[in-house]
Amino acid sequence: MSLLGNLRNKAVEAFVKNHELVKRFGDVQSISIDSDNGTADVSVLLHGEIFPIKFRGYYYFDDTDKGTDIVIRKITSEREWIDQALSYWLEGKTFRYTLPGLAGGIAKIIF
Repeated sequence: MSLLGNLRNKAVEAFVKNHELVKRFGDVQSISIDSDNGTADVSVLLHGEIFPIKFRGYYYFDDTDKGTDIVIRKITSEREWIDQALSYWLEGKTFRYTLPGLAGGIAKIIF
């Protein structure tokens, strides 16, 4: 993997690990990024659970006047009830977050 590709993956990984919603519900155990397909496979130990649960996020980057945004277009889970809840909650919605400071600047150069 190229240095630029590695930086892109690190930006996505940092975003997931530091996102307030993820922290609120659990602790990230592992992350695997497939930047070619715009997916992030994340294993999260949800508060109160014994075993981690796997999630897959589908994302892309979008350049704006204010910087580079990461746009989450879909999230799925290996647990049926969580997957259904996510589908219901996210139906037709995307979540857009501007990458802060240096990460946003690097992402803008890379992408």
